[in-house]
Amino acid sequence: MTFHLASIVSAFLLAFTSYQSVHAGANTFTAKPVRLGDNLLSILRQQGFSEKQREQVLASDKGLRNLFLTLDTRYLVRKSGNEVELRMFDSQTSAAFRILKKGASVQAGAYKPNYKTTHARIDGRVYGSLLGSVLAKINSNWVATRFMDAYVFDMASSRDVARGARFWFTVEKKYEAGQFVKYGEVLQTSLEIDGSPVQKKFVRYKDGGVFFSAQDLIEDRPFFAPVEYIKVASRFKPNRLHPITGRLQPHLGIDFELPVGEPVFAPRKGTVVRYGHNHAAGNYIVLLHSNGMETAYNHLYRIDKKIRQGLKVNVGEKIAEVGCTGYCTRAHLHFAVKKKGRMVDPIKYIKSYPPQMERLLEERVASN
Repeated sequence: MTFHLASIVSAFLLAFTSYQSVHAGANTFTAKPVRLGDNLLSILRQQGFSEKQREQVLASDKGLRNLFLTLDTRYLVRKSGNEVELRMFDSQTSAAFRILKKGASVQAGAYKPNYKTTHARIDGRVYGSLLGSVLAKINSNWVATRFMDAYVFDMASSRDVARGARFWFTVEKKYEAGQFVKYGEVLQTSLEIDGSPVQKKFVRYKDGGVFFSAQDLIEDRPFFAPVEYIKVASRFKPNRLHPITGRLQPHLGIDFELPVGEPVFAPRKGTVVRYGHNHAAGNYIVLLHSNGMETAYNHLYRIDKKIRQGLKVNVGEKIAEVGCTGYCTRAHLHFAVKKKGRMVDPIKYIKSYPPQMERLLEERVASN
């Protein structure tokens, strides 16, 4: 009787363990690294999606066509029988997508990940370039360039940082289904400039945010930032090879990289002197301000319906949306400043935050 009962219990435990194993295998995701040359189509092909199924995935959600992948991100794969599920995460936005292939049928669309977020602190010293020194500590272009964004208003170039200067920062690490998939926002930074540590905190605002220190509030600059998220793709460069034409062509402005449709704001009271469309700038607006300076906004997705020549706009008023029209490889706002008929570096004339954030930042400083 005892032997018989033990056999039943043993058989039950074996069956239950087998069930758990099958059940876990059917729901376990494996994290795959994005490799050099990978894109959505090549990943789908690697995971057994036919050409027709790949076309169906692209047609199912326009966001998937703009999915941006970098080498420091992962995607998730789950396979069970004739089912293949992929979870893809945009490297530079919060966009995430679930793709399910079951036999010949395919479903794909955006979803909201259930992220578990941890924080990591990275410390280092500057030897060589600042960007290279950060990359030597964390192999992520996204994180390294976000660190650079924190100080874009504080130094003319990274050469302003002395050899051996200390730096540190904290960054979010995001996990989905128990697997690391991407880095999030850089939250705090510190960098020695001219021998003294300059610390910045990332202050969130709606879907955006800026890097900020109390010193930024007293900067005497005539313009606010024209966007709510400071992500610099390219700075003012009088000598530059154009990424599309390949010719030596000055880059006489600063490029803020944001998704299509993000709002663009007037950085100071002004009057619309020109707007329209041309081959290079795409959709554009030019404002004239009371200090005699002009500001220009290129590659816009949409110009606000109220815009017309001679219209007066207030500081912080929405005038357009970020796009990628004209000569453009990725959605961004090209923002330029003209002073006394000459193009000047916008970094020297704009604050590190938009006007609608000023009160929030003042309250943050007062509370601290």
